[in-house]
Amino acid sequence: MHITAATAIPVELHLKEPFAIANETVETAVNVFLKLETDQGIIGWGCATPDTVTSETQESVTSVFHHALKELLVGKDPTCIHLLTDMIEENVKGNPSLKAGINMALYDILGKVAGMPVYRLLGGYKDKIETSVTIGLNPVDVMVEKAKGFVSQGFTCLKVKCGMDPDQDIEAVLGIRSAVGPNVKIRMDANEGYTLEKALRVIQTLENLGADIELLEQPTPAKYLYALKEVTAQCPVPIMADETALTLRDSLKLVKMEIADMINIKLMKIGGITNAIKANIFAELAEIPVMAGCMNESMGAMIAGVHFACAFKNVKYADLDSALDFNDDVVKGGALYKDGFVIPPEKPGLGIEVDV
Repeated sequence: MHITAATAIPVELHLKEPFAIANETVETAVNVFLKLETDQGIIGWGCATPDTVTSETQESVTSVFHHALKELLVGKDPTCIHLLTDMIEENVKGNPSLKAGINMALYDILGKVAGMPVYRLLGGYKDKIETSVTIGLNPVDVMVEKAKGFVSQGFTCLKVKCGMDPDQDIEAVLGIRSAVGPNVKIRMDANEGYTLEKALRVIQTLENLGADIELLEQPTPAKYLYALKEVTAQCPVPIMADETALTLRDSLKLVKMEIADMINIKLMKIGGITNAIKANIFAELAEIPVMAGCMNESMGAMIAGVHFACAFKNVKYADLDSALDFNDDVVKGGALYKDGFVIPPEKPGLGIEVDV
């Protein structure tokens, strides 16, 4: 089998409503769909989601694809994923979301060749995983209503964005806990917004008041490793690294230096399923659990995270909800949501159809 054509197709998707976190507010998200065609009629789909976190834009993704990767891919056997991954790494520095999109398209082809969904092809440890749904920064009453709405839809785990105003964060979490009761899990995500002192004050206050926080994600700026390490040492709830874990090398550093209790692996940051598997192996050997996370991703990108999450024992957490945020996704099929869980499709490959 050989790749006969490779195409990059940018699509701007519109969120149902503006989404605010500690360092930005977004209303739209560009996803670049990668289409790999083969001489046997099998098509592989992947999707890149460029972001400031990955230092990419729509223009940089499409430019690098056309000038450095398109010619490299055509004529190659798409089932030789490790070989192609190494070739791409040798020819392109950075650009992790672009690499992720190509990598998932290769796995889509491999799954279709094997007649298996990707999560089973990778090992199939579980057939569903509980996922959080995210509540963006808003006035407290709006956040509480959002929480009630998600729980009424069957979700059992909420991720509450925080990091701008510690007092408002405390008020919001207490309001949400009161509204949803004791059986719904609450995670917090500061997106680098706290200092060490603020993070500890917020969590200690919430714990003293019985808020029962499951974990706190990336409380301090990513570049300050020892601040994150100190929060981890002192905080009464587990700390998860996210923005600190941009690359495969970052993940290894986090494990070796015992910086955080958990690591959020996002395919867009780490460069795809292949690198996510490697990072998860590091973490599992160190007995550090992993979350499979997402960015502003179409189902075309997020579905690969669902397959990864369900393939491995050590991926104990999931935040795979981005596809719920769009009015106009161009993807059909993909993951299902039921009773707080996200469920991968049983169709071969990623299990999606793309209309672009």
